[in-house]
Amino acid sequence: MQIRSYLLAGAALFALSACGTVDHEAAWESSGAREARAEAHEGERETLLRKAEQAWAERDDAEKTLEAIRAYRDAVEIDPNDVDTLVKLAHAEYYYADCHLSFDEEDEEAYKQMLQSSTKSAEYALMALSSEFANRMRNGWRIEEAVTVLDKTAVPALYWRSSALGKWATAEGFATLLSYKDEVKAIMERCLELDRTFYYYGPDRYFGVFYGRAPAMSGGDLNKSRQHFNLSLEKEPNYFATRVLMADDYAVKAQDKALYRELLEAVIHGDPESLPEAAPENRCEQRKAKILLEQIEDRFE
Repeated sequence: MQIRSYLLAGAALFALSACGTVDHEAAWESSGAREARAEAHEGERETLLRKAEQAWAERDDAEKTLEAIRAYRDAVEIDPNDVDTLVKLAHAEYYYADCHLSFDEEDEEAYKQMLQSSTKSAEYALMALSSEFANRMRNGWRIEEAVTVLDKTAVPALYWRSSALGKWATAEGFATLLSYKDEVKAIMERCLELDRTFYYYGPDRYFGVFYGRAPAMSGGDLNKSRQHFNLSLEKEPNYFATRVLMADDYAVKAQDKALYRELLEAVIHGDPESLPEAAPENRCEQRKAKILLEQIEDRFE
């Protein structure tokens, strides 16, 4: 079994449609109508959010993750401008694709659709967060220019958008991935500038992947890759994905077999509860690490 590659990339904003996404057309209704609807259903929305959080806490279970996604979607139907819930929805959809669907090759289409749904949820979070950003995008601005109006509060939505789109683009093929590398690089540079600490130093983890994966003629640089990975590991050593990505996207490119084994074995034998709030993610990375370690003889000359 081959696990899917992890290079983050981008794609055109608002260009995707996905089965199972919440209908956000309500986001365009008048603010007064939205507020009235949200107020009328506030009790229902609070119940849904509690249900979502309870299910999310048990996200090791695929059905619990889906339960959280459904509850977040229903809550967003009530209040389409709830940025926080939209971001949580994008994260949950991404997690379901990455830590459940990605391990079953027969779920390729479902995997891509869930990543599309995550992308759209993050995009609507950005629109709800900044009317100026939304106006720029509707008026045809390039997203790497439009994001300059966003501040640190936009980093979570930008990060999950890029993460979901990158995996969707990878699943679509190398040409699609290559087409958007400059866009997402610019967006992740904005995340790095605004809040490099987000999601366990996620922007540095991205650039570790980017500089390790890209050919030299397209900006690849193994020294920069290692620097970004090392910083992410130094600042948050208990988030296992950094080691898995460093093995997959730096050690292989550097042909450092010993480092590849060291990184993956550290994950496999590590304690996922060393970072309690990300323990399910760490257990997911342990599954990936075992698969990658089984491939060691095929990855090195």
